[in-house]
Amino acid sequence: MNPVDALIVSGKYAKEFGTHLPLTPGYDIAGTVEQTGAKISKLKVGDPIYGYVLWGGGFAQYDIATEAEVAIKPKSLSYAEAASVPLVALTAWQALIDAAKLSAGQTVLIHGGSGGVGTMAIQIAKARGARVIATASTANQDLLQELGADVAVDYTKQKFEDVARDVDVVLDSVGKDTLARSYGVVKKGGFIATLVARLNQSELDKHGIRGASISVKPDANELDEITRLIEAKKIKPVVTEVFPLTEVVKALQQAATHHTRGKIVLEIAEETQAR
Repeated sequence: MNPVDALIVSGKYAKEFGTHLPLTPGYDIAGTVEQTGAKISKLKVGDPIYGYVLWGGGFAQYDIATEAEVAIKPKSLSYAEAASVPLVALTAWQALIDAAKLSAGQTVLIHGGSGGVGTMAIQIAKARGARVIATASTANQDLLQELGADVAVDYTKQKFEDVARDVDVVLDSVGKDTLARSYGVVKKGGFIATLVARLNQSELDKHGIRGASISVKPDANELDEITRLIEAKKIKPVVTEVFPLTEVVKALQQAATHHTRGKIVLEIAEETQAR
């Protein structure tokens, strides 16, 4: 990374996504700008920011980012709440808006509606004017309804195929049998976006539908759009627990269960230190 194109962020909170060794993990960040390169024009020292940094580094006091990866933090969110947003919100946005072109009046089926991406996807779809069918376990049915899902499906008691028919879009974060069963519920000309698997082209062709495997990218402009929805109270983050950095192993173990309600966040520095 060219240092003149970068900025140094003082980390307050971070959310881990994955690991590309060797590097410091932590891909969602929220903190303040401590130093800027000569070509940085949109941000200045002291700005409160949040973002998705492609090469990680969030599990540390300082991280390096580009202006394409971060945006001004929503004023209505704490740093902990802000750190839970970027990667999952961008994933949902790029799947539903960029890839599937979801529009008002359409129906979307969101698998894993109580997870990080799912909670954001429900709210983004509703803000778009879509009808939302979302799946989750029994314990998370109330959360689906709180987030605005029009139909909440308890996958432990009911097959989603019995409820969702002729939908315009499917957002899959489960894969395997769930994805295999989803082709048949999409109307002709519809779209499947999967976050965890490869699509079966023969199934797409059989049902006359399109699809894409989503790989999220940092995008400061889309983060600005997401910020506007947050400030308009159309999106709210769901944070299950905030762990201190000293309990990072416990946090990662919880994340590894893939049954976290919303997101978990690591506290890098006390929020009172944030400017």
